[in-house]
Amino acid sequence: MIRLEGLFSQSFGGACTIRGYARYDEIVALSYPHVGYQRPVDSIHVDEISTFIISGSNSFSPEVILAYTARYDYYKQGAVSGIDPIADIQNGRGFTSNIDDIFFKKIRKVNNGYLYEICIPNEKKLSKEDKPFRRVDGNHRLQAMEQLISTGQISSTYLIPFCLILFADTDSLKDEKVIFHNINSKAVPLKSEQLLKSVVMQQNDGLDFNDKELTEKFGSQYLLARKILNNNPLIVKKLEYIKWIHPHILSIIVDLIEYVQEKDAIKIETVEQQDAFINSLNNTLTHAQYISSTELKMASGLLFLLVYLYFDIETGEWDPQHRTEKEKKKDQLITWAQKYDITNAQCDTEQHAAANADCIQEIFDKYTLSTEQTIFMSRCFDKRYDENEHTIRRAIESVNHEKGSSLRLLRVDQHKEGKTGQISDRIMRDIEMSGLVIADLSSGRSNIPHEIGFAMGLKKGLILIHNGTNAEADEHTPSNIKMYEQIRFNQDYYTLESELKAKLIDYYKL
Repeated sequence: MIRLEGLFSQSFGGACTIRGYARYDEIVALSYPHVGYQRPVDSIHVDEISTFIISGSNSFSPEVILAYTARYDYYKQGAVSGIDPIADIQNGRGFTSNIDDIFFKKIRKVNNGYLYEICIPNEKKLSKEDKPFRRVDGNHRLQAMEQLISTGQISSTYLIPFCLILFADTDSLKDEKVIFHNINSKAVPLKSEQLLKSVVMQQNDGLDFNDKELTEKFGSQYLLARKILNNNPLIVKKLEYIKWIHPHILSIIVDLIEYVQEKDAIKIETVEQQDAFINSLNNTLTHAQYISSTELKMASGLLFLLVYLYFDIETGEWDPQHRTEKEKKKDQLITWAQKYDITNAQCDTEQHAAANADCIQEIFDKYTLSTEQTIFMSRCFDKRYDENEHTIRRAIESVNHEKGSSLRLLRVDQHKEGKTGQISDRIMRDIEMSGLVIADLSSGRSNIPHEIGFAMGLKKGLILIHNGTNAEADEHTPSNIKMYEQIRFNQDYYTLESELKAKLIDYYKL
């Protein structure tokens, strides 16, 4: 017979528990990992725990958590009526099961609980089917100890703290699943496909959580993850084509939902919000590049950040200005990510996806801040138009002085490459790096409208100016840009400076 001792008490939440110490070989003899929710043994994790145990430095071991269902057959010969296993243990009366012959004997009252002796018959070595206790948490620790015992580094009599959770025979294994999930994902987050599958996926084993239970016990993100997996095969297949996602698809989907909820400070609960998230995920995956017929390339941080931006756009339709700004930022992010090959980020794993997203956003925000404050000057490089540029510079300097801004004017001939370089390439690059384009149409040169068209394609802000008569301005303005307002000043540089200042202040909301 194996005898254990421990203190009985009620944990917060009302769970009935007995806590104490037992030898390693006793815990192993009496317990087994339940396949309904326990994750497969991770040999790397076992090795890490083994090293930790023998390190001699801060090698504290938390409790191994076990579960026991106190059963009693009221129809068995000799059965006593009125037996209530959990209530009898809780009240200090003790309990003896007439099914597995385990008995709980009160030794004495201690403070608000009782010291109990638990006696487990062990005439023969217990088979897995006969082991009375299920391992809720600590299976990897026990595996690590087994490894150390086999190499003679620790003894099989090594004492282990344990917590035995008592369940009534009427309780469902679903309650045990909830405890297992909360231990492994709320106290210390554990990214386990096995854990999530046991909770989210419906296995038709009589222990499945319905939609209402899934939301109430775990959160709305779990219900949405189930909805995506069950109803969106094309999205799921495309996600599985991304190498780092493939073995972790459930945990990635849950993490994605939690990331968007945290960024937007909302719960994705309504049908409209759920549909918006699914659309956002689908839209994001359109930007993933194909490496082969069965593999896609998409960095974790970029995936998370784009899903959030698309979701913010979808749910911000009530505010046209908000939606337009987010659309612009999303387009800029995609262009920037493609330009700098962000889709091929190194060390890109699911464990760091949210951190990668925040890092990418921080870098991108600094880039866009610099870009937005850069103004590209499109002009003919003839001395006759130099005063136009001088006036523009005075207007920018005046705005910076009055508003504390950092606007700067960029001009293609200020580069050091020399005039033999590919000016058209440099112009396109500089327009891409600018947030606003000021185009001087005074010369009537055809290259100016060409640069304006390129800026329009990139959705850049535009300010058009013309120094000359209205007739000349009409002649120099192509039909496809006539809808844009112009500052026409015909040698009146005071008008140019004052009107440009007003436009800059309005454009930058200074």
